[in-house]
Amino acid sequence: MSRQTIAHLPVVAVPAKNEEERLPLLLAALAGQSWCLRTEQPLRVVAVLNNCTDRTRDAALVFARTAPNLLIELIDVALPPDTAHVGTARQMAMDRALELCSGHNGVILSTDADAVPDPNWVEATLKAIDGGADAVGGLLYGNKQEESRLGEGFQARAAAVAEYGALCDQLASLIDPLAHDPWPRHRDHTGASLAVRAAIYQAVGGLPPLRMREDLALVSKIRAADGKLVHPLDVRVEVSARLTGRAQGGMADCLKSWLRAEAEGEPILVEDPDQLKQRLMHRRAVRDLASLPQQERFAAARTLGIPESAVDETRQRLSAGALVEQFAPDDPDAPASIEAGIATDRLRRMISELEEPVYAVG
Repeated sequence: MSRQTIAHLPVVAVPAKNEEERLPLLLAALAGQSWCLRTEQPLRVVAVLNNCTDRTRDAALVFARTAPNLLIELIDVALPPDTAHVGTARQMAMDRALELCSGHNGVILSTDADAVPDPNWVEATLKAIDGGADAVGGLLYGNKQEESRLGEGFQARAAAVAEYGALCDQLASLIDPLAHDPWPRHRDHTGASLAVRAAIYQAVGGLPPLRMREDLALVSKIRAADGKLVHPLDVRVEVSARLTGRAQGGMADCLKSWLRAEAEGEPILVEDPDQLKQRLMHRRAVRDLASLPQQERFAAARTLGIPESAVDETRQRLSAGALVEQFAPDDPDAPASIEAGIATDRLRRMISELEEPVYAVG
């Protein structure tokens, strides 16, 4: 059977540091992608081996011999201490993926070396791109076996935080709705599952090589360029619940902090929903500036504390996305001051008040 013509060239970019056990699991998940089976095309994978001191390269090469539907490029780097972090490695992997996309309708898919994408991860991502998305955040879920070993208290804490987070995003969809990313959705868009059209990646200058949150910095650049970021529920990746991580401020550090809080009997604290609501309302008002007539826009900008020069048509006026990212960005470090259970109940009431009533017909 002849190979099908493909609409997009997907390239998977992976930073890896001492992952001889985990990287083969990721490669196996990529080799089993439904996209490979449907198109009969090999999936390109770029893995940057960041200052590895174990057998990561050997493990990848051994697996590659059994996976003809993967084209794996391994890039060994020996970075100096000040740049030997995930931001540099991810940037190198994604930049190389961009080069491989040259001349094609390319899509760069970032994931982590200890992640395991669902079998339809590539296809579901490309479906979202076909639907008009410029970038796609994948839903992350924990490895159940690893999470079970962390205890029931940890699992209850994780479930409470997840429920609170989902309600926060539902509130956001009501106060600051985005037509291209409607509810229901999720709110994950981290390096473990973040895809971007190659053209957009190049247009915004690529991923910043930051020590941490390099993925969120890329998302901010895409949004500032009015790129459409979506969060479909069928783009899913399993992430590790290990406690010895590779990235500063990553998932392992978060899990350890939860375990420590659980052991010390500390309450689960989250951001106050009232504070979140105010931030979302401010964001909506900033986003709406771009659609106002100039004089109304100037007056509204002054009220919001935004200089007129940012919205002046006679100068380099900022777009809606750029205005939001500069003057009303997300706050991943918002102070946690209220117990999760109380916050969840308050969010449910807020959402109920904002949703339009549904009337039975007949």
